[in-house]
Amino acid sequence: MATARVEWNVWMAVIGRRLIGIEQWMEFADKPLGMQDGYAGFAKQRRVLESTIVRHLEREGHELVSCGAFEYVETLLRARPAGPLEQWVQWVDASGRAVALRPEMTPSIARMAAPLVSSGQRSLRWSYAERVYRRVAAPTASLQFASGSVRESTQVGVEWIGGSGVLADVRLLELCHSALREAGLAQAHTVLSHARIAPLFLAAVGISQGLVAQLLALLHAGKYVDFEELAGSTPAHGGLLSALRKLRPEQPRSLEDVFATFGERVSPSSDLVAAWSELVELAARMRESGLSADMTFDLTFHRDVAYYTGLIFETFAPGVGVPIALGGRYDHLLQQFGAEAPAVGFAFELEQLMEAKGMAIGWSTRAGVASC
Repeated sequence: MATARVEWNVWMAVIGRRLIGIEQWMEFADKPLGMQDGYAGFAKQRRVLESTIVRHLEREGHELVSCGAFEYVETLLRARPAGPLEQWVQWVDASGRAVALRPEMTPSIARMAAPLVSSGQRSLRWSYAERVYRRVAAPTASLQFASGSVRESTQVGVEWIGGSGVLADVRLLELCHSALREAGLAQAHTVLSHARIAPLFLAAVGISQGLVAQLLALLHAGKYVDFEELAGSTPAHGGLLSALRKLRPEQPRSLEDVFATFGERVSPSSDLVAAWSELVELAARMRESGLSADMTFDLTFHRDVAYYTGLIFETFAPGVGVPIALGGRYDHLLQQFGAEAPAVGFAFELEQLMEAKGMAIGWSTRAGVASC
């Protein structure tokens, strides 16, 4: 939203000063939808913010790495077998292999890390600052950061290959918030969940596998009314959304209490009990480290990213309707690249962080007109 508004202000200032006509504006403004033009001022602000975060991550032990903007589609599909292919900008290279602009960084990092892990390096703490690209169906949406699916955006993040267990999760959550403070953002709140809780919970109360998939898709899309209607189509399964919301890892017995309301129909698996224990321990560690005030558990929060195996989270800031940071644990992803190691990471969406800081406001006039 910020970029679309600012670019419009730039061009309106140019036209208003009679520097170009409307026909010339239409010609010069023509570019692939969603691609960013960073005028003087905005581009500098973005680079300064990026550098500030990268320096902080490096001080905390995460070395900067980089990779190419293209990946083989088969590489991306190793990470997300049911990948959203329609969102990937794809073509066929000279060898006949399908290639895509990277839609995210985690598969690329896993590909890079796998040979090192296989050769004996058990811990890799990396950071990155790269562009990612996602195709959107609606042309107008690709101009809006608020849509959450802009075609080109900047991610600054960390991946801890070899970081295992709840203590590593807490360390990454602390790093996320300390980096935001270093970047000058005073207020941020993180929503946490577990990638396996919702699917295992729905299965435990007797939902069929096919219906579980539909319900998870609705949770991911935030279509809670539709979720309630679909779940409630079977009388025995009414109130599932409310049941998920009552799961509070700060209250370890809440899982048992919620299951009690379903009576004998409940059959919790050992995997569900183990995942719940992880969240209970995470809540306790967060309380000990002073993170609880800035974080909330919400077990209706679900993401459709197949490689997540544990903690998932999104971080929000006042005035921005989409996450400024997101991440989670992916303990089995490296197996898809011939190695084996637990891992956890997150990424800041840099332009959305700029929006949260109000940095895009005022970019338009002085530098923008000079750049035309």
